[in-house]
Amino acid sequence: MSSQSPHLSVKSARPQVVVWYKAYLAFLLLLFLFAAGMGALILFGGFLSAEDLDGVPPQIMGGIYLVTGLIFALPCVIGFFLRPSKAAWVFHMVMICIGLSGCTIVFSVPLLIFWIKPEVKNYFYQT
Repeated sequence: MSSQSPHLSVKSARPQVVVWYKAYLAFLLLLFLFAAGMGALILFGGFLSAEDLDGVPPQIMGGIYLVTGLIFALPCVIGFFLRPSKAAWVFHMVMICIGLSGCTIVFSVPLLIFWIKPEVKNYFYQT
């Protein structure tokens, strides 16, 4: 007879989708930092005029790209440091869903399919 109680759970191994998610998160981070960098180039580079940007002043366009790129990069950075928990599972799910609205949809859909599987939830819900 086993000496362990049947109510004790053994910590499950990290599912492979978590590794793929981290790669996806790194890709999102690079995209957002690229957008912020382009915003900085537009803002401080001085090589674009309002005519090049359909009448929008470069200061506004560059500022929008710079600020939004940095704002969206911040959750990507935070995602790398979250420990498995229920809240972290939801946070990562939101980050996957953010990718459904753009060019990263080809990565987000398969990630989402695997993310909602019970073994992934079990991994994150063990607290």
